[in-house]
Amino acid sequence: MQIPMKDSGRGARVRGDGFAILASLLWGINYPLVKLVLEFVPENDFLIIRFSLATFLFASYLAISGETFRIAKEDFFRVLILGILGVGVYNIIWTYGIHRTTAANAAILISASPIFTGIYSLLTGDEKISLSKWLGTIMAFAGICTIIYWTPGSQFSLESRVFVGNILVVLGSLLFSMYAVLAKPLLQRYSPTKLTTLAMILGLPIILIYSMSEDHAITLSYGLMIWSGFAYIIVLGTMIAFIFWYKGIQQTSPFKTVIFHYIVPVVSMITGSIFLGEPINYERVLGGIMVFAGLLAVKWDGTFIKKRIGKFKLGQ
Repeated sequence: MQIPMKDSGRGARVRGDGFAILASLLWGINYPLVKLVLEFVPENDFLIIRFSLATFLFASYLAISGETFRIAKEDFFRVLILGILGVGVYNIIWTYGIHRTTAANAAILISASPIFTGIYSLLTGDEKISLSKWLGTIMAFAGICTIIYWTPGSQFSLESRVFVGNILVVLGSLLFSMYAVLAKPLLQRYSPTKLTTLAMILGLPIILIYSMSEDHAITLSYGLMIWSGFAYIIVLGTMIAFIFWYKGIQQTSPFKTVIFHYIVPVVSMITGSIFLGEPINYERVLGGIMVFAGLLAVKWDGTFIKKRIGKFKLGQ
């Protein structure tokens, strides 16, 4: 079992934030590419191709790097839960739910994951969440709501016809939050690459069983554009993004990492305009500013300000 070197202090926190931001940027670009690919590839085929190839590449890389696949017996159940719920069930629930609710509902509900992560952290006692961090989280969430509300063609509705979809997306948001909290203690003993690989391996059977229960006909004749999109989605949007996300959790904390997930819809808004021709209006730009203001409130909370005031007084 490989035990990564502990890296604590301000430098580690800065690197952790950097990894979380990079993962969010990759996922933000991933959204319009997934949307493009799904116009030509059925959902079930998409899930099979994406996660089968990603799991194969993860396992191959882990083997080549010299790391073993072994873990301590006492950690197996937690890793199993990460794989089944955090990889398998989460992706199925999100896909199934988004087709039974509006895109606006799904995006808002998924964006609640940092709030759920804060609640998890409080309940487990792993992390203290200050008032300024909660206010920053709510501000960022309000920014996401602003972006979605002013997106042309979006219809925010909580009518009964989409109730099941809403519940499933909320469950997906809960699972995404739980994923970060459960991973934190494991990352003290295993590298992000190893933990991600094991979660993928254990989650893949769930995705395959679900996908193969429906009609599917995978073909190699999708064309260069589609396979290029798959290359980004699998290598950068899945492999690299997940590893960076785990590194962020490893070097900071679940709450401080998940809060950067608010960047994803903002980046998707920009890349959607570039790749899909979706318009950007002033209201959506305002929403993006609110998101980043909320992130800054979380990052530089009252403790940070008090330290700066203290240094200023000492310098007088």
